Amino acid sequence: MTAPVYPMTHIAPTIAAILDVPPPAQSTGQPIAQVVAELGDCDRLAVLAPDALGMYPWGLWRDKMPFLTSLINDRHVVLRAVMPTITPVNFATMITGGDQSVHGIETKEGDFRCETIFEVLATHDKQGAAVGQKGCTMNDLIARWAHIGRTAPRYEDDQVVDMLLEVAVRDTPEFLITQLVTTDDIFHEFRPSSELVVPYLTEVDARLDRLVVDLTDLGYGIIILADHGQHDADGRGTHGTEADEDALVPCTWTR
Repeated sequence: MTAPVYPMTHIAPTIAAILDVPPPAQSTGQPIAQVVAELGDCDRLAVLAPDALGMYPWGLWRDKMPFLTSLINDRHVVLRAVMPTITPVNFATMITGGDQSVHGIETKEGDFRCETIFEVLATHDKQGAAVGQKGCTMNDLIARWAHIGRTAPRYEDDQVVDMLLEVAVRDTPEFLITQLVTTDDIFHEFRPSSELVVPYLTEVDARLDRLVVDLTDLGYGIIILADHGQHDADGRGTHGTEADEDALVPCTWTR
């Protein structure tokens, strides 16, 4: 059975529905019914985003990522990233429910011109946390708007995992979001289709496994999705276009 395809604008309303708050005011998306039906009674939610791990690279290397693949095989939908299919724009869409014309984000240094999920949570006495690497979108953009933000050094996904779990235990925010950057880095360097990416994907799969096990033990529901994909071009990987390789990403969930 072919998985349904939804726009990335559906993620913020889905987060809001699970956490029992209204969607951001300028959101144009709708809650994804399958996800809300299974996670809707969770008091806490974590969104884990392996950057650029779209349907194209996952389809090539699914056997090398057994943990993530088991989740996707069990339940998933497909998301279509908004244009341009770049990281700041689509993380902004995840937390606002609007495309670039709504949220106004072009780079990670930008400021939102609409409400985010963090403002909504605050008005309902709830907190959101973001953990990311210095110089990357999660830290430089999303964490600026979160109630709790933690910064890991660049190229240190393992420290991102450690910090996210520390925040979950110490601060118990209702909402957590993080970006695992390794996937985007290696696809850019080697191309998504290169076998050289496999050892790194194995490590990313182990990080996701650890996060899911530890966060579900703490009572978090989990959504795993990418911000965009990548395609092969002139010996490296790139993205930003409307092509399916850049725009279609898997989205799975568990608890």
